[in-house]
Amino acid sequence: MEQWQEDRWGMPPPRPQPPQRPQRTPAQQLAARKRREALRRKQQRRLLVGTAAGLLLAAGVITLLLPASAKTDPITSVPLDKPAVDATLVAPQPYGGGDALTGPTLDWGTVGPKKQEGTFTLTAQPDPALTAMDSGKVTTHWFDDAAFLGDSLTVGLSYYGVDVGEALICGYEGTSPNQIVNRVILNHDDRGDEIPIEVLAAAQPAKLYLLLGTNALVADGDYEGFLNYYARMLDELRAVLPNTTFYVQSILPVRPEALEKAPGLNSARLAEVNDRLRSLCQQRGDTFLDLNAVFSDDSGALAADVAQTDGIHLTPSGYSRWVSFLCTQVPYSKNNPWQPGSIWYLDDAVKNLIADIP
Repeated sequence: MEQWQEDRWGMPPPRPQPPQRPQRTPAQQLAARKRREALRRKQQRRLLVGTAAGLLLAAGVITLLLPASAKTDPITSVPLDKPAVDATLVAPQPYGGGDALTGPTLDWGTVGPKKQEGTFTLTAQPDPALTAMDSGKVTTHWFDDAAFLGDSLTVGLSYYGVDVGEALICGYEGTSPNQIVNRVILNHDDRGDEIPIEVLAAAQPAKLYLLLGTNALVADGDYEGFLNYYARMLDELRAVLPNTTFYVQSILPVRPEALEKAPGLNSARLAEVNDRLRSLCQQRGDTFLDLNAVFSDDSGALAADVAQTDGIHLTPSGYSRWVSFLCTQVPYSKNNPWQPGSIWYLDDAVKNLIADIP
């Protein structure tokens, strides 16, 4: 060990001082800091590349060791008892957006939940023909912004207090399409004398249900004049109701005993007329509703259990059947008032969940 030589005062001599580094300028300090950061990034990249390579190598080894049955694609492989992922799949519950596992996100304005299978929510396009029950069933709140235009059959909605929501009832005994077109003043049981087209124009309903023709077709013979007036009526109504959806209902059949006084309402003739009305709707983009599907018996006549003694008008149970049928003939919208239990029904929790989806 080096021994210090004490000076005359008995103290060791002072240690030699290291040479002083020259003072660096701010520019030199900044350049040095940049070099250190670049070096650190380079080291990080090397570490990431090494890690990724290690993971890939490990995955390859594991794949080689796995049995062949376990090497299928986990996204496209679906158990035999599960539906494959396709355009009908929205998402696993709860409802959500789409990705590789859940399938595409669909437009909720035209598609709705149909049924549940396992953990998946399936969807289905509504039938454009509005076949009964294919689109679920709405409550009578559906009619809150609707109007009904027709003859004494439509008057019965008010007479029997049938629940059609807040619908506007424009029913006039004995009326026909020619009176609507010619703006004849007709009597309404509650509102008095009025011109139907003017009443509807003022109300601007979102939906209009039409049922006319029984009075005009009582006599057997040529029905071209009736059809011409019916077409003109649709055009006149469209002119004043540009934003209204029209639902043209087929003319109802009658009981065989009614044909003695109303031979023109025989089933064969009404079938021809209703086919022509369907064509009018197709030409104009309106919806045709075939009431015969729920009101005719096996012979094509009005079912006895819903017919009044005159064989033409409906009983209260007939009106219930009528409205129930109309509640199934509804284009799909997530905002419709669907009845609980319907395959299209959305409960409040789901409605809130998808409230901001178009």
